[in-house]
Amino acid sequence: MFLSGRRLVATLVLTLVTANLAAQLRLDYYYDQSEMYTKFSDWIPKRLHQWNPQFVEDFFLLYSLKQIYGTEELRRNIFFLKIALEKKFRHPSQALCKIETPEQYHKYRLMMFMHINLKIMRSYLRLGSQYDKRHLYFYNLDFADELKVSFAVAEGFYREALPYWEKARDYAKEASQYNFELDLGSLESIRHEIMTDEINFAVYTGNHLARLKQKQDAVDKYLANRPQ
Repeated sequence: MFLSGRRLVATLVLTLVTANLAAQLRLDYYYDQSEMYTKFSDWIPKRLHQWNPQFVEDFFLLYSLKQIYGTEELRRNIFFLKIALEKKFRHPSQALCKIETPEQYHKYRLMMFMHINLKIMRSYLRLGSQYDKRHLYFYNLDFADELKVSFAVAEGFYREALPYWEKARDYAKEASQYNFELDLGSLESIRHEIMTDEINFAVYTGNHLARLKQKQDAVDKYLANRPQ
C-alpha cells in the first residue's frame, strides 16, 4: 500500500512536469521567416510597448540624469537633445502644457527651444568639469602630461557650451514679447531670470575658462622647467 502511494505521487509529479514542459513548448516557436528563436511571451510585450520617438517632445523626454553621472550619460543626453532641435513639434493638443491659441503655441515652441539649448549647454559644462580640476595641488603636477591633455578637453567642452547659451538667450528674448505665461513649471522663471540678467552663463563659463587658464599656465610652466 505504501509503495502504491509513492508510485501515485511520482506519477502526479511526472504528469505536472510534462504538462509544464508542454505548455512551455507551445510558447516557444519560430514566429517569422528569419527563424530567429524567441519565446512568444517575450516577443508580444516588446511589440505592444514598442515606442518610436518622432517629435521634439519625444526626444526631450528622453533626457535624464542620475544623481551620480559620468561622461556617457552626459553624451547621451546631448545626443538626444540635439536631435530634438531638428524635429517637428507635436500637435498643439499633445503639447506638454495647455495650448489654446496660436500665440500660446508659438511661445510654447520658443520656450521649449530655450530650455533644450540650456540643457545642452549645461551638459557641455558638466562634461568639461569631468576633465577639469577644482584645485591644482603641487603633487598633481606629477601627472602634468595627462593634465595638459585633460585640461585641453575641458576647455573644448566649455567653449562648446557658449553658442547654446546664446541661442537660449535669443529664444528667451523672443518669448518675452508675449505678455502672458504658460504652465511650464519653472521655465517661465528661468526666462525671467535670463531677461533680468540674474543668470548669465556667458559670465559663468568665462569664469570657468579663466580659472582653467591659470591651471593650464601652471602645467605648462612645470613642463617647461621639468628636468629632461
